[in-house]
Amino acid sequence: MARFLPLFSVAIEHDFFTGTPGANWRFTPTPQCAELEKQFRLVLRPVDKGMEMWRESDDPTSSAGTAADTRADDTRDAVLARDAGSHVLCFSYEVSCDDPQFSFYTDWPVTPPLCFSNEGLAQQEPLVNLQASAIPPSSRPETVRRNESFQFKATQFSINIFLSEAEVLHQAVQQGRVSRCYAIHLKSKTIRWKYFFTGSLARKKMLIVDLDANEGQTGIVFETSTQTATDSGFALISQTAIPMQYRPVQQFQLREVGMAGKVLIKRLPNASVNKIGKERGPDGQNLLVAEIYIHQ
Repeated sequence: MARFLPLFSVAIEHDFFTGTPGANWRFTPTPQCAELEKQFRLVLRPVDKGMEMWRESDDPTSSAGTAADTRADDTRDAVLARDAGSHVLCFSYEVSCDDPQFSFYTDWPVTPPLCFSNEGLAQQEPLVNLQASAIPPSSRPETVRRNESFQFKATQFSINIFLSEAEVLHQAVQQGRVSRCYAIHLKSKTIRWKYFFTGSLARKKMLIVDLDANEGQTGIVFETSTQTATDSGFALISQTAIPMQYRPVQQFQLREVGMAGKVLIKRLPNASVNKIGKERGPDGQNLLVAEIYIHQ
């Protein structure tokens, strides 16, 4: 009976999904990587926010063989690990996501296409933060080009994990060894929020108050925008960009100017990546805005 020992894992954290299960990831090996998996009897196991790589090893508790067979198998793995030397193996995967809007709310560390790799990083710690680097389109692996026609499963980035052959084989004779985790941290794109008001509400003088602001501070400030949805409409846009989230935590309140700060809307709806628009900024450049429309 076979047993499996952990070799390494990959954990993907995205600020957009804070407090939620996150995206569904798919890890597709390149043809060369698939051959390595077969050669070294590796099995990829998808998990929440990433994947785990396990190596098949002979189970010493199995009754299928004699004690001598078991000792021979263990000795074989140990000899292979000893004789493997420092030959480096590259486990390369294309990572895709089931959300076609992924790129709209992700602030990439470098311009895509990009690859996260452990090449050149210290490997002593059990947790290693992978480093991102841009790759030329001509160097993109075959799996990317094959999947580009499927938007729903489009590749977002690639991963290269470099391990020595000895380290891969050593896993079979080091049962108590803690497998290494390779971490990827993605940041959310920051976008200015813009509220469009129409109807009778647009005729009032209004301001937006950030209820999360610390005492004595204003928090996120909104200013009047001249670019409205209609000629009779009114619009307020945030002075600063706000990180997008799957479940926004911001608490904004709409109040009337004067009138002792009369509350018009106790909690304003938050922005969503489903409604992103463009407008011309003060410097003449195109500006991305998260649009929220309110008619009352």
